[in-house]
Amino acid sequence: MVGFERPGAGMLRFCLVLPILFSAAAGRGNAQEEKRENLPPAVETEGPAQLLERGRAAFAANDFAAAEAALEKFIVDYGEAEEAKEAARLHRPLVAISKVGLKKFGEALDWIDQSLLDPDVDLTVSDELRFWRGLCLMTTGDHVEAQRAFGEYWADESHNPFKRYEALLLFAHLYLLQDFPEEAADFLESQLPQVREASPEAASRSVVLELHARIAADQPERALDVIRREHGHLEEMTQLISFQSLALQLGARFLEEKKYHEAITCLQRIWPRDRLIERQEARLGEIRDRIALLETRPNTQGTVHQLQSILGRVERELESFSAIEHFDSALRLRLAMAYQGLGRYRESALILADMLATLAPDPVVESASLAEIQCWMETRHLSRAVEAADRYEKVFGAEGKSLATVLFLRAEALRENTETNAAQLAYGKLVDLFPGDPFAAKAIFMQGFLYLQQDDNEGALYQFEQVRRQFPDSELVEDADYWSGMAYSFSSQYVQARDHLEGYLKRWKTPKYRKEAIFRIAVCTFSLAEYEGSLEKLFAFNDAFPGDPLTDEANLLIGDAAFALGRNEEGFAAYDRVRPETGRFFEDAWFKKGNALKLLEDYPAMREHFERFVSDHPASGRLPEAVYWIGWTHIQDEEPGRARDIYWKTIEELGDDPDRYTMTDLLAGLPKVYSAGGKAAREELITKLRLLKSRAAVAGKDTLALRAGWALSRVVDQDRARIELLDVSKWADPRLHEPPLTVAVAEAQLDSGNRLVAKDLFTRVRKWHPRTVERDRIYRALGRIALEEGESETAIAYLERFEREASSSVQLGEVMMELAGLYASGGRGEEARAILERTLETPGAGAEMKAGALLELGRSYAGVGEDERAVVYFERLYVAYGKFGELNAKAYLERGRSLEKLDLGREALETYEELIGRDDLKGFAEVAEASQRAEVLRRRFPPESPPSTGVPTEEGAVKGGEAGG
Repeated sequence: MVGFERPGAGMLRFCLVLPILFSAAAGRGNAQEEKRENLPPAVETEGPAQLLERGRAAFAANDFAAAEAALEKFIVDYGEAEEAKEAARLHRPLVAISKVGLKKFGEALDWIDQSLLDPDVDLTVSDELRFWRGLCLMTTGDHVEAQRAFGEYWADESHNPFKRYEALLLFAHLYLLQDFPEEAADFLESQLPQVREASPEAASRSVVLELHARIAADQPERALDVIRREHGHLEEMTQLISFQSLALQLGARFLEEKKYHEAITCLQRIWPRDRLIERQEARLGEIRDRIALLETRPNTQGTVHQLQSILGRVERELESFSAIEHFDSALRLRLAMAYQGLGRYRESALILADMLATLAPDPVVESASLAEIQCWMETRHLSRAVEAADRYEKVFGAEGKSLATVLFLRAEALRENTETNAAQLAYGKLVDLFPGDPFAAKAIFMQGFLYLQQDDNEGALYQFEQVRRQFPDSELVEDADYWSGMAYSFSSQYVQARDHLEGYLKRWKTPKYRKEAIFRIAVCTFSLAEYEGSLEKLFAFNDAFPGDPLTDEANLLIGDAAFALGRNEEGFAAYDRVRPETGRFFEDAWFKKGNALKLLEDYPAMREHFERFVSDHPASGRLPEAVYWIGWTHIQDEEPGRARDIYWKTIEELGDDPDRYTMTDLLAGLPKVYSAGGKAAREELITKLRLLKSRAAVAGKDTLALRAGWALSRVVDQDRARIELLDVSKWADPRLHEPPLTVAVAEAQLDSGNRLVAKDLFTRVRKWHPRTVERDRIYRALGRIALEEGESETAIAYLERFEREASSSVQLGEVMMELAGLYASGGRGEEARAILERTLETPGAGAEMKAGALLELGRSYAGVGEDERAVVYFERLYVAYGKFGELNAKAYLERGRSLEKLDLGREALETYEELIGRDDLKGFAEVAEASQRAEVLRRRFPPESPPSTGVPTEEGAVKGGEAGG
């Protein structure tokens, strides 16, 4: 975990029990080396009286080395003498204590045992010696005897109370030294109530040792019980930092073991660093004050030195803790991670956000910043994720080690929040700042994916190619390869899509998208109307991937292909195989079966089929569409009244529900059920729709009011229709409402000069419904807006997409002519001529439009000096499309001019005279100019001159012989 290292168990035990009391001079042992250097040289030659005097004086001055030397020599040299035995008995304990002070524990033990054999030993001295006997045994490694010694000391309530509690802790500590941590913890827990009552300070150190023992005994749950139990006593703890550090260690363990509730319990009970330090320093101050007070009282030297030992230990703990970096940030990060582990991302994010708001930047805070972004994304608080990413960039800037990751997550949050343009810019920023980073490859790929979502397939193809070029070793190259094929498919370039995906399957040893590519190849084959081939591929797919969700769509296409080939039973069977749980595909299959029954003119079965849908699927968004078809069957049976009744009932009950997205089908069908009544019925329909709209508006049923206004716009005159649509535009929401409504409203705004409002509506419809059938109207309108804004290239791009993706639109011919004009005005004559040629081959383009295309082709060639080719198109126009007077007049005149440029004056004269001679063209201005040119040419070519034969003509053309002649 960030910011902490787990201390070794032995070291931690040493730290916990260091308040071991060295009696009268343990706290001043550090001065012994200096005092040893100053020993008087007369010791070896002094007599017994001088030795005793010098030893007692040295002991009183805490000069243990001098005391030991003098007193031990006295006892060894003179102790057996009768007159010295009493003095030796009295001073033997001082030698023992001096050796303890000098840390000669083995030697001290012998002197202590000798002293305790004295039946007359002073009780205070005996108390001191018995305590230090345990310490000497422990220090020399005799843990069993040491524990017995401390146990006896603790059990005897006549001993010094302060030392008894130290003996208690040392007794438990010896369990740990013998690797019996559970026994240590159980013992401490059993003694805690009486210790807490008598000595809260000792109890506080006892629980620290108990917590350590529980952790060492691998009893994390019981250790957690200690933390819960002692949380209310933290203010009383002497070793507060040690206890809280152990709690953090336990919380980290729970976190690693994915025991997130337990981790939270631990981590929530740990104080912030400043509070810990403040309270620990306060406890140290209390200890210092107590020492100062005791030093003024007699016979307190032992207690003072015990407190000084505790003071030194806690000071070292505080010093070590103060050196820990990033404590608060690491603690909160752990707590946030625990909430994150529980899937409670909001709590995690709030902890992290508060952490970032209150803590100074550091490596842990940086990691937390990244985690906060991820948490907000998990909770779908995408705007907050973006804000967190912006904060990271502001605080850490280019120095942030995770900046590339953060920028990518920011872009992802924008994308998932459907802020498409902002997301594109965010991905682009990442690529600009980190062009070689692996996240740059992801960003470029996601830009391509965004283009797909926006239905900009060319943009997607470009981005996917950039992934391959710039990051040839990236794992995303395969993804880009597959989605390139999908982009071709989405743009209706089915041949290219199929070829690309077949190549994809060959290019990759184990294709990631093998199943999807095989399926899409079959779809492309179907879309190319290669029904036999598509059936073979679709059946093979179903056999290869039985039960796969894509098999439902495959069965839907199998049904379509079978009906296209006249194999009706096979088609019905395929539709029946689409499973209900697939939702949209199941509904598609149901409606396709209904349409098949319609084509078979089995209207009773068709009605029953859709009535069953209404009863079985009352929550479906397509229920209004089913009701429409039920009404349609009544119309076929000449029962328009029944159709009206069910239509109005459904509209009034469900018309305000935005999810009933086929309600427009029902509303659009209303004029049919009123058509038999003539003008009166039409007025009745208008009245009912106006009443429906006004009542819905008053009731706050905005969706119903919008739909009623849209339906009304379809049955009134053009000017009134625009007014109705403008009136309901305040309720139009492209996110909620079906495109037929919102596109109509946007077109009305555009026609009324509200270009910005219209552009916003069209853009949002594209965002929420990128594959709507109304996209042809959207592309054309956006092209028109771009042209009005002077963005001709943008206009061209929209119209090109229209031509490419809306090939069945009735507006296709007009759009192609507009596009040709834009190409021509932009100096792109070759492209203009190419699209004009395509217009001539477009089935949806009418005769007049094709005549106009011929005229523009002729003019285009004439404009670049290719008059020989121009005259062919001019002649083709008035030969094939003779009924379009104005176009014919222009074609005659333009052809005559080109012939003159070719120095074919007689042929030009004949062309002018033919124009002049056509009675149906006499009202056009071109006739006057033709007459002037003819007058000039007649002087050059009198009637007797033989005609030339070099005039290019349209092969096989006969005047009036083609469509429209």
